This record gives sequence, C-alpha cells and structure tokens, in this order.
Amino acid sequence: MRIGSVEDLFDELDRVVAESRRGDVTRDAADYWTAMLTREGHPLNSRLPDEPLVDWHGRGLLGDLDGARVLDVGCGNGRNGAWLAERGADVVGVDLAAPLLDAVRPDLPRSMTVTALDVLRDPLPAGPFDVVYDSGCFHHLAPHRRITYRERILPLLAPGGRYAVVAFAQESQPSPSDREVLTSGDLGGGMSFLVEDLERIFASLHPVEVRRVRDGVPGTFGAEFLNAGLFRV
Repeated sequence: MRIGSVEDLFDELDRVVAESRRGDVTRDAADYWTAMLTREGHPLNSRLPDEPLVDWHGRGLLGDLDGARVLDVGCGNGRNGAWLAERGADVVGVDLAAPLLDAVRPDLPRSMTVTALDVLRDPLPAGPFDVVYDSGCFHHLAPHRRITYRERILPLLAPGGRYAVVAFAQESQPSPSDREVLTSGDLGGGMSFLVEDLERIFASLHPVEVRRVRDGVPGTFGAEFLNAGLFRV
C-alpha cells in the first residue's frame, strides 16, 4: 500500500521501529516492562518520588495539590502518583505494565487509581487535569510519535494546568539522532534530549523551569542522566 496520509506514514514508521525490537512501546510490551520495573536493583524499583517533583511542589510551582486532578503518564509502580495522592491530589496513573499495576494497586492510596493502556492508541482518561506528570514515558517514544503524544496528552490539561516531564539528558547520555532512529527503528533503549529540545518540543506551553535533575538527592534515580521540564498552559 502506498502512503496517502500522515497516519499511513506514521503506521509505516511504526513498523520500522517494531522490527528493531528495541523501539516504540505497545500493549505487547506489558510483560517486558513489568519484568524490568520489578527487577532487583533497578532504579525505578523504588517507592521514592523524583527530585524535581518534590522540589517543584516545595516551591509552589505545581499549584495547590489539595483536590487537584493529576494524570501520571507511565506511572510504573505508582511511586510519583502515590506521593502526589498523599498530598491531597486525585491521581489517575496509566502504564503499559498491566501485571505490575495489578500487583501494586492494593497498596496505593485510595485517591489514586491505575489503568493499563497505551497512551498513543487507547482511549485516555477524561480531562481536564490540573497536572500531567510524565517520568520516563516520553523518552521511549519513537520520534514521529512525539507528535501523537502531544496531540493526545496536552489537550487534557486544564486552563492554567501544569505539564511536567523527566527524560534522559543528551548532555550526559547521548542517543542516536532522530534520522538514525527513523531509518534503523532502534531507539537504543530510550531517546535523550537537551534542555533546549524539551523547550522547543513543548513550545505550545509556557516554560516554568527546564533544568538538569539534581544528583545526590535521595530517591532520584540516575539523576546525572536526566533533564526535567515544567510547563504551564
């Protein structure tokens, strides 16, 4: 079949990525991510929240969390969402790793629910959300699907809402160029971004703070390899 639309093009690029076996995430990867996130010694096999999340809340940059609706994208074991729920937020966590969500669900705060879904293709929880937080999902998307992600996720933000992302830092953990990924299909275990990349990709929002994640802070996994951005509608 010849490409006749943007969606045809994206579908063809999806096939290129899927053939690499190290590419884009779909529901078929649920068991892979469950095994990864529960592996002993894995930095995400933790109950501690991200350094930027704690810092932004402490400085009042996330707004009032009491009664706020939060979407935790790629929530994993719920460590960040649970931390937000414990501070008064109503949190909806979404992740591909259905077996992991089933295992952690009984221990999550009552104000946090989790659902297994593919954020690129499945129906998403209904907005609006006061905060959308993504720690580690965005950098596992193929370059063309960043567009799909933005088109689906950002409209869920309430007026004045905040969007936050934590992703691999190109400054300290270089990854292949987008051109290389789109021809080989291999994301190399995850894409990394300069601070300037995050500012440009999310230019439709107003930047509040985009910076390196601070190293040496308890609970922050691989801080020296991460950038974080906080934006506002």
